[in-house]
Order: sequence, then C-alpha cells, then structure tokens
Amino acid sequence: MRSMLLLYAALLLQQMPLLCVAFLQEGVSIRVAAPSRTGILIQHESSPTGAETADATSSNSNNKGGDAPTPEVEAQVVCPTTDLKDELFDLSASTERGFKASREQRKRVQDIVKKLAELNPTGEPASSYYEGNNNSGPALDDATADLAGKWTLMYTDAPDIISLDSGGLGPIPSAAKLGRIGQECSPPYIKNVIEWTKPEFVKSLSLPFSGSDEDRILQKVVCEASATPADPTVVDLKLVGLDIVGDRGADNEDDSADGDNDDNILRRIQAGPAGLIGSTPLELRGFLTAPFGKFTVKYLDEELRIIETYQGYLAINRRQTPGEEWF
Repeated sequence: MRSMLLLYAALLLQQMPLLCVAFLQEGVSIRVAAPSRTGILIQHESSPTGAETADATSSNSNNKGGDAPTPEVEAQVVCPTTDLKDELFDLSASTERGFKASREQRKRVQDIVKKLAELNPTGEPASSYYEGNNNSGPALDDATADLAGKWTLMYTDAPDIISLDSGGLGPIPSAAKLGRIGQECSPPYIKNVIEWTKPEFVKSLSLPFSGSDEDRILQKVVCEASATPADPTVVDLKLVGLDIVGDRGADNEDDSADGDNDDNILRRIQAGPAGLIGSTPLELRGFLTAPFGKFTVKYLDEELRIIETYQGYLAINRRQTPGEEWF
C-alpha cells in the first residue's frame, strides 16, 4: 500500500513545477513587481489554483487556536529614479551647490545625471517655447512636466556661476554677498535670477544709507528663448536685456504707498541700494538681441530639471512650490 502511494505522489510531481511545490509546502504566495521606465511599480499576481485554495483552507482549519497563518511575502523593487534624485539632492547640499565639489563628487554627479537622462519621463520638455506657443505651460498635476515656472539652482559646475561667490578682489571684500540663484521661465522669456544680499562685514559696521540687514537686490538677465518640435530638448537663447529689482520686504509697500514725494525719495536714499532702486524693476533693454547660447534638457519632471549648456556644464534646478517662492 505504501509503495502505491509513493508511485501516485511521483506522478503528481511530474504534472507541476517543482518551484510551485516548494512554495505550496511553505504556504507562501508570490507577487512579482517590475519597475517601469519611470520607476513606477507594476505588480502582477496570478489567481490561486484549486490546489492552492484547498491547501490554504486546510492550513487555516489546522491553525484554529494555534499560530497565525504564514504572512504573504511580496517582492519589493526600489524606484531607481527616487534613489538617484535623493543622492543628487544630498550631493548638492554637501557641496554647497557644487561650488565646493571635489573631482570625485563632480564625477558622481555626472554619473547620476547620465542615469537619470535614461529615465527621463518627459519627451518634449521645451514644448511651451515652440513658436506661437506663448503659454505658461501645463499645470503641475498634468501628465507632462514643462519648463515653465520658477526654479532654484541646486547644483552647477559652470565656472561663470561658481566665480560669483569669489568673496571679493584680493584683500578688498565684496560689497555684496551672493544669495540664491534661480531661473524664471515665462514663455517666450527665460530670466536668470541672482540674489545679492548685504555682506556680514557691512552688517557689523552699521553704516548710514546702507538699509536693513534683510535688504536684497535681484539681478535678472533676460533672454528670449525658442525651441522646435524637431529638437524638443534643445532651447536656443538670445540676450534681450537686464532687470534690477530692490527688495526691502514690508518696506516696499510703504514706499509705493507714499508715491514719489520728497520725503519718500529721501527715505529711499537712506534705505540704501535696495531702497534707491525700489521694487519697480529697472528694465534695461537694447535695440538688438544677441545670441546667448543654448542648453539641452537632460531630465525633467514636476520637481527636478537638469540641463546641460552648449559648453558642456550642468545646471540642476528644483521647482519652487507655492509658499517657497523667493522672487
């Protein structure tokens, strides 16, 4: 009788994969998770067979008053895009926007950018700069991300940007301290925004006509941008002019409310450079535009934008969200 049972069991084993038998003995079900191109998890689960259902029913009945059923085991796949972006943000912070990055750190950033470029979820990142398409881009909750919006620089290896934080000329300290750097993309224009604040040594001197410690000046290099569907990741730039804005916080409203009377003009002079310039932009425009280079969008989603200039330098920006805007 025992030999007959063994023969019957052998015949059953030939009708099913050995892997299924092994997992059925342990009472474990499997879910397969596969990453898509954008790193989103897609899970597939096969329907239980009759044998699996019967086995589960038998297992539950045998566990009455005993141990809990064996928990379901699920394969987990970590989103590659999220990990790469997190590492990129960490490197940006630890290198102070790339200004103090070592050669090894810059090489690591380049490697991350290369990997993210392969996962770029946006096929036409410059679509809002196509000719005749002067809108502000799609909303953030749309399926396709867009260049339009306000961005803050997180990392760069461009020498012309890094040199802005030189701290002065030799023993002579700089008259202004470099603050944040950003970009305002409002088709058909792109404005490169640089924030200048009062340096620490000026704050300690309490000089007259220097304004408050919170005063700042925004310098905006204005470019006209264009792109084509034939090359949807490349944006051409032409220099249009320069905007300069003084920001004194709440005092800006006081100055504008008083108009241009003598008292207000005197108060603006006493408020230093930011007060003298005022909150109304000083717009400098030429009669002609000049070529200002181009850049290629390597990666773009709702949060992160990576571009490469025509000289081969990187600029990594994070989109400003409502409540975090600084210009």
